[in-house]
Amino acid sequence: MHVFISYSRRDQASITQLRADFERLGHQVWFDRQSHGGQQWWDEVLHHVRGCVVFVFAVSPDSIRSSACLAELRYAAALRRPILPVVVSRVPRADIPEGLGTGAVDYTERSAETAISLLKAFNALPMAKPLTSRLPQEPEIPATYLHAYLDRIDADELAEEDQVELLDQLRTRLTDEHERPEVWNLLVRLRGRPGLTGPVADAIEDLLSPGWQPDPQGRFEARYWDGQAWTTLVVQHGQEFDDRGRPPRVDVEPRRLTDATELLPRAVVARAPEAPVPRRKKTFPWLVATGVILVAGGIAGGLLLLGGTGPDPGSAVHVARKFVDAVNTRDDQAMQQYVCTADLEKNRHLYGAFFDTANVTLESVDAHGDEPRFTILAARTIGNSSVTLSIPLADQNGEWRVCDIDKALSGR
Repeated sequence: MHVFISYSRRDQASITQLRADFERLGHQVWFDRQSHGGQQWWDEVLHHVRGCVVFVFAVSPDSIRSSACLAELRYAAALRRPILPVVVSRVPRADIPEGLGTGAVDYTERSAETAISLLKAFNALPMAKPLTSRLPQEPEIPATYLHAYLDRIDADELAEEDQVELLDQLRTRLTDEHERPEVWNLLVRLRGRPGLTGPVADAIEDLLSPGWQPDPQGRFEARYWDGQAWTTLVVQHGQEFDDRGRPPRVDVEPRRLTDATELLPRAVVARAPEAPVPRRKKTFPWLVATGVILVAGGIAGGLLLLGGTGPDPGSAVHVARKFVDAVNTRDDQAMQQYVCTADLEKNRHLYGAFFDTANVTLESVDAHGDEPRFTILAARTIGNSSVTLSIPLADQNGEWRVCDIDKALSGR
């Protein structure tokens, strides 16, 4: 039984849970996982609306303002598909579109009770009737700024002045919190376009460089972007943690996010690093350890110098973040800048033990005491397994460097 879920991307976390509940009930679920991608994308969406036996509309403040969601809803109604409204975020009753105000399932707090309510509401729906040979007219692709920008990005030719204008417009739209997630995807798409001029390419790399950004899913204050993809490292109430685990306890009043680049864990007191140098991508070797393919990264360097005060503990944070950024962006040249000479000679094959099916996040840095080190988490994107690595820090010629990574991998 094919269930179509219409939703706003800012509600994706709730949709993932909703999909799981429907699949547990034995239903096949389809929902759009891609960014709005032009006419081909829209044709596929409408195809699945026609093929569904139940049309689920995820009600939220964002979905009822989405031109795409509303167009899908109108088309489903015209096709006489059974419609099940599911409230994933509170909406004033007066703002709910006509036809969705009655029979809605409250899914704002998922529980055993909500799952039962979902089942009852689903079973109470009428059977979907076969489609007639005379179908209603298909709605046009939502006439939003996004469609126009996609056409320009995917055009066969994009003159230099058009590149500059397009980049300026997208950069301006990043300031709109509602448009930002989709605009970010457009910038990623533009970055992959061939034929960009050097200044435009460099400006895009600067915008998309690793660092803290407002969470595109809207679940947390900020999420860490590694230069290529969103990681599982997030910030909530000023504390940094991995969103696959349990959030840390907070006994203080939450503060409003103002500058995401300033948010770091309490144990990490330095600012996030500057934008990295232009990347030179290189495929890293794979490493299997402790029964799981690990993502390894670290900071250490040479032998601790005897005497003197050693490097500034605060600079360890900068080196740690720069090294992790280099690993996440597959910048081999940048990574080598933070590895000690001894490891470049004897352990070079171990660096690059990072793989595409995991998210690498820096959890903490402790540059004090006799064993300075930092902690990194490798969380697999498939399944729930993760590995925490504690990697030593060392002083090489007055600067922190990554070293002895073999000890971290072996658990010593």
